[in-house]
Amino acid sequence: MRLLAPLWSRATYRGWVWIILGGALMMPFMMVGAIGHNALDPDNGFNGIIEPAVFAAVLPLVAAASLLLPDREVERTAARRLLGAEFASPADDDSWNSRWRTGCWFTLHAAIGGVLSGMTLAIVPYAAYLLYYGARAAFTGFDTTPAFYIGSIPELGLLTGPLILAALIALIAAATAGMRALAPHLLGQGAGDRLAASRAEAARLAARNRIARELHDSVGHALSVVVVQSEAASRLIAHDPAFAAQAMAAVGETARNALAELDAVIGALREDRDDSRAPQRDLADLAHLAAESGVAVDLHVTGDAEALGRLASREIYRIVQEALTNVLRHADEPRAAVTVDLGAAEAAVTVISPAARRPRGRAGGRGLIGMTERAAVLGGTAAADWHAGEWTVRAAVPIETKGRE
Repeated sequence: MRLLAPLWSRATYRGWVWIILGGALMMPFMMVGAIGHNALDPDNGFNGIIEPAVFAAVLPLVAAASLLLPDREVERTAARRLLGAEFASPADDDSWNSRWRTGCWFTLHAAIGGVLSGMTLAIVPYAAYLLYYGARAAFTGFDTTPAFYIGSIPELGLLTGPLILAALIALIAAATAGMRALAPHLLGQGAGDRLAASRAEAARLAARNRIARELHDSVGHALSVVVVQSEAASRLIAHDPAFAAQAMAAVGETARNALAELDAVIGALREDRDDSRAPQRDLADLAHLAAESGVAVDLHVTGDAEALGRLASREIYRIVQEALTNVLRHADEPRAAVTVDLGAAEAAVTVISPAARRPRGRAGGRGLIGMTERAAVLGGTAAADWHAGEWTVRAAVPIETKGRE
């Protein structure tokens, strides 16, 4: 039964659609080849479009054209949706490595699609004919057939028709299964992409480990003191109110110190600790940041900034600061649109800068890792992407109101 499974599998027929698309891609190249063949042999008419030699001759043309594909994501989408392939897109789609691998895939798609689409056009009608003739021969004794179908195959059409069609479906299933297995290697991330992703993941895990270590060392002891003192106060509040009051005062003092240490740890982890005792900048200083950043900033802040917690306000400031630093270093021109939308439960930060092409090496850079970790500390997210000539950084941070801080 496993051998017959491709006959009723949806994956086979989705793959068949992918095959036919490949045949459609091959058709313009075969037309060009047929025109050249007709020029060399005018007496043969336009039959060059089905000549195997013409097919082989145009494959180098297909390969050359594949390197100029304007949008390689189309092939990836077709492979995912129709073949069921699973892979991640390369970080740098314009690199030579990505181009030649996608070019190989396009050439294979067109070549396999051209062959199997041609077989589909020939075999499916032939199988239908065999069924028709076999039924006529079996039930009415009809025993005449065109000269080019002479033989026992048409006479046994009720058997040979389905067998030939099943063989075609099995060939389609085998071809699409092979291409599905090949897709991650040609359309997915290359060795360089995987190495960059591994490095970015290692940097992210290292940052998170530093957070865990620093919080354990600096805040863990303070919280232990709070637990011990509060439990002692709860047991003795009826018998020794003075001691209980002293213990609760110690709890308050320790908690305040722990909060200060937590702020210091976050600043240390971001390598932006100010050794002076000057207050750290926050959302109220964004206008000053925009003026001194060296970037032409179009700044828009909406919502109630007064309700924003101090920690969230400072981290939003740092996220915008890092984004503007990246604009200054990498953008085509030092210009950015900064929007901070303070909603009821979440602050959304968007920084858009011009970039004619997808910037190389920025998707997993230290700046984005820093912004991501800043947002993650508060339970938020940060990401960046390039689209239509713009590099966009987006961050979402849950709002901690002053009442909860």
